[in-house]
Formats: sequence, C-alpha cells, structure tokens
Amino acid sequence: MNFDSVADEAYAVTRDAFVSVRDTLANEARAKGDRALADRIRKLRKPTLAAWLVNQVAREHPGEVDRLVSLGAELRAAHQDLAGDKIRALSKQRNELIQGLRERAWSIARKAGQGVGEAIARQLDDTFEAAVADEEAAAQVRAGRLSSALQPRVSDQWLTAALAATPRRKEPAAKSRPRLSVVPPLEEPERDDREHRAALKKARAKAADTAKARGDALRALEQAEQRAEEAASAVADLRERLDEAIAAERRARKDVTAARKTRDAADRAATTAERELANLEADR
Repeated sequence: MNFDSVADEAYAVTRDAFVSVRDTLANEARAKGDRALADRIRKLRKPTLAAWLVNQVAREHPGEVDRLVSLGAELRAAHQDLAGDKIRALSKQRNELIQGLRERAWSIARKAGQGVGEAIARQLDDTFEAAVADEEAAAQVRAGRLSSALQPRVSDQWLTAALAATPRRKEPAAKSRPRLSVVPPLEEPERDDREHRAALKKARAKAADTAKARGDALRALEQAEQRAEEAASAVADLRERLDEAIAAERRARKDVTAARKTRDAADRAATTAERELANLEADR
C-alpha cells in the first residue's frame, strides 16, 4: 500500500464516493500500523466538480491530454522564437484541442448526472489553458489528481489574449495625406478617436477588474469548500475515535463484570471451604 496508488484510487471514484473511499483507505493504512500514511491520505481533498471532470478526462482520454501538453511545449518554443505564423497555427490547434477536451468533460458530466454551468465551463478552460502554458500544471493535469481547478498565470493570460487579438488596421502614411494650407484640420474626428480610446481603456480596465473579482470569488469558494471538507474529515476522524473508545469501554466493562462474577464465585467457594474446615475441627 503506497500513497500514489491510494491517491489514484481515491480520485478515480465519483465525487459523492470520494470521502468514504478516502477514509476507508486511511483506516486500512492505520490498521496496518502506518499512521503517517493514514494521516497523509486523510489530507486528500475532495475535488471540485471542474477538477473532478478534468481528472476523469485525463484518465479516459490520456492521448488527447498528452497532445495538449506537447502542443503547449511547441507553442512556448514558437513564442520564444517569435515565429508568428507557427504561433497562429499552433494556437488554432490549441483552441480546437481545448474545445474537444471541454466536450469530453461535458459528456462525462452528463453521464454522471452533473450539470455544467458557465462557471464550471470557464474553470475547465482555465485548467486546460494552464496545462498548455506551464509544465508543472501539465503534470498535475496528466496525473488526474486535481482537487481544484487551475488558473493560468497572468503572463499566460496575456499570451492567450495576444494570440487571439485581431491585427490593427494600419493607418495611411503621413506623406499620403493631402496638406491643407488654408483650412485647418477638423477637430471632431480626432476628439471622437480620443473618446473612443478612453472608453476602450475604461472598458478594458473594467473587464480586468471583473475578471479578477470572478477569479477571487472562485478561489474563495474553493477555499471555503476545502475548509468545510477538512472540517468534515476531522469530525469523521473524531467520530471514528469516539466509536473505538466507546467499544473499548464496553469491552472493559464486560471484563469488569466477568471479573466480579469470578471473584464472587471464589468468595463463595472460600466461605464454603472455611465452614467445612470449622465443622471438621469442631467434631475432633
């Protein structure tokens, strides 16, 4: 019994069965005298729905996950080489792979009777994006033992946004514009352009703030779920110990009752023997 095999077994089951399976495995480790392993197993966190779906995708479709990870390495190399055409081609493949993996996750969710809302879909995309952008995240996704969704680093989000951005239309060169020697240039179009840029900047800032708030809310939810799960695990552990203590007390009380009966029987036998001895001495 080792930790890796136990963790694989625990994260392979349904979310509803996770805690029961984990605690059973921890009890087995404790029964075998490996308390350190038992404590380590009990610290395994119940996966969120998004994490559970990614784990199942990694188990059921490892080849597609491996392709996503390999493509991430190619994409990072192309980005370092500033190979624009290759970056665009690989980015298209990445988007297609992530869409396919997302659909795999939805299929698994439907079979399990789980609904997948917008927030869960976003967490799935974020986790697969993180696997593309970061080797450590890729290894976690491949292992299939996630307890919560992954978040791409800020730099990775910037890369994703940059790759998806539409190239700006080039303005005509200054020398191609006719010069007006008498009539001054109109101010209104320039003012409209400034207002548009200001509005765009404001909208981008608002989008960034709301995206950050959404990420903070998701992380807060996952942390709260983690704390609740840890508390539930602690309660289960205490209940188990209490049950063991109650059972031990009952066995001890039975032993006390049996010992008292043995003592009473010994007292009666001793009293009878003393009486018989006294009678024999009186008849002498």
